[in-house]
Amino acid sequence: MRFYTGLADRAGTDAGVRRVGLLFPALSESGVEMLRQEYERELGFAPDVAMIDVEEAVRMAPILSPDAVFGALFQPDGHRVDTVRVMAVLTGELERAGVDVRTSVAAEEAIVTGGRVTGVRTSAGDIAAGAVVNAAGAAARAIGARNGVDIAAVPLLESRFTTEPLPGVGPDLPMMLFFERDLLYLREQAGGLLVGAIEHTIGPRSRVGLADPPRTADLSDHAALEHEELARQLGDVIPVLGTASVRDRASGLPTWTPDGRHILGIAPGIEGYVVLAGCNECCVTHGPGLARIAAELVTAGRTDTDISAYRVDRFADAGADAIQAAAESQYLMRHPPEEGVAATPFGIELP
Repeated sequence: MRFYTGLADRAGTDAGVRRVGLLFPALSESGVEMLRQEYERELGFAPDVAMIDVEEAVRMAPILSPDAVFGALFQPDGHRVDTVRVMAVLTGELERAGVDVRTSVAAEEAIVTGGRVTGVRTSAGDIAAGAVVNAAGAAARAIGARNGVDIAAVPLLESRFTTEPLPGVGPDLPMMLFFERDLLYLREQAGGLLVGAIEHTIGPRSRVGLADPPRTADLSDHAALEHEELARQLGDVIPVLGTASVRDRASGLPTWTPDGRHILGIAPGIEGYVVLAGCNECCVTHGPGLARIAAELVTAGRTDTDISAYRVDRFADAGADAIQAAAESQYLMRHPPEEGVAATPFGIELP
């Protein structure tokens, strides 16, 4: 959060970073109990988190129907980040510092000589370099394989849709997530709502080819239509969703790892080859910290941060099918296991 707010302060303009908080409405008494478990867990690292009553929840989010809400969990430090704006501001900073930022150029593989990186091969020619960071998202695994680096990051299709502007929806509306409705989430977007959800099962339509994953622009609408139907069913809770017009649909390819932890470190056997992969759909949040560690690995060849849990080769003995199945289970375990019971956070081992 300090990274994003600092970037906005330096830019002196609206960088698309806004502290609006994150609201988890409960839609039943068992939902309140589930959120209470989550609240007690979060107190250890987020002391400002609070359980609030219906009146306070509706005051924060007037689009909620008070008759359908039983209470809520509120995380006041939740920030919404417009990544398009942030990347534009960050690109400007980098270019003013003398960094050569190139877009529409494909990075194809690292050039390795004598066990160390000496450059990177791109669609526009070779570039000499003493280090390379493979942070290629859905393509990280495929690109790593070209240099014999096994990266157990599994891309899975996810989709969302945005609505036309809606009454009562403004820039200060808190982000919301509904544990009791397939983890349907929403936030304000250009006066409307951006809406998505987490699927209960993963089938062929959610998977893509690992050797050559498609570009985002070539992805299908995936489950957006199902999410729209789920949003309509939430009309008793958020009435404006019942008749909202859809502006657009889109899909993306976040990557998942078998243990829900990121993959970060120097690739075994290749000096200067840094891997930063396995977002587990939280790298807007964790990206600044992970990138700082990656920068330390590039500039010093080491970091004082304990990243042993993120070791690149920790899945070396697992087969491709086992990696796929375990990564998919990490995606699915975000759903509460049963009514009134909070889900265990992925990537975290609780005593």
